[in-house]
Amino acid sequence: MSISRFYTYIIGANRPVGHFLSRALAAQDLMYKGFGLESRERMKVLAAGKPFFVLVPSLFHPDDYAHLPFWLEQAAEEDVPVVLLSSLAVFPPRADKGWAEQEETFANTALAEDLLAIEALTRQNRRHLILRIGQGFSLMTQDFANQLLTLIREQAQPALDMQRKFSPTPADDVADVIIAMLKQASCTDDLWGTYHFCGVEPVSSYAFAEALLAEAGQYEDLGAVKLTSQEGGVMPAIWVPSGDDTRLFYTFGIKPKAWRKGLSRLVRRYYRADA
Repeated sequence: MSISRFYTYIIGANRPVGHFLSRALAAQDLMYKGFGLESRERMKVLAAGKPFFVLVPSLFHPDDYAHLPFWLEQAAEEDVPVVLLSSLAVFPPRADKGWAEQEETFANTALAEDLLAIEALTRQNRRHLILRIGQGFSLMTQDFANQLLTLIREQAQPALDMQRKFSPTPADDVADVIIAMLKQASCTDDLWGTYHFCGVEPVSSYAFAEALLAEAGQYEDLGAVKLTSQEGGVMPAIWVPSGDDTRLFYTFGIKPKAWRKGLSRLVRRYYRADA
């Protein structure tokens, strides 16, 4: 399949998913240009191309969402399709199963309201893709993985919650999913809509910390650390429930990915072990 006219404007290229998206597009020799969300540059869309605006804000930079209307307005003026990275934080906690796209029992939080408002604005563009993800992590910003690593270093016996589960979702996997969606959406006009993506296997904070400790322990001495469990122990500051990936698989053929492999990759990157 030739996608030589395929062109991506990454809005939020300095955020974790934007960073990995830029790297992946460059590795595949696909055209892109990156912008900070706070930029107010007005661009001239390539007339001969098939451009997309890909908006990749971070939950850990709350001001990001205030900048999105500017870019959505530009996309509407230029008649360019939009991809929005959103979050399953629009939903409340639920232990029995992941949330599906058609469900509308939304969380009663300020974050959920902000996300839903941006999603609604995005849907005003007929050609849109909204990707809600699970508990994203990269070790590049103050996400839960980074906070946990700091906690493990500072406390010999950190107490973590073992009850409430979430789906860790590596930022580089999210970038790969976005590219796969873009490639298919550039070839047909019937894939627009909202989709969910999470790392495989929901876990507790304790179980995630166990996996992180095992990986990080290969690169620094953490042998004295002993994890403990406690009801109401440490959990993500921004807690994101799990989602159902079925629609993403049946529409785009994108299979769920194991977050543990992603964790290993991102920890190696954090310690620059690959170099």
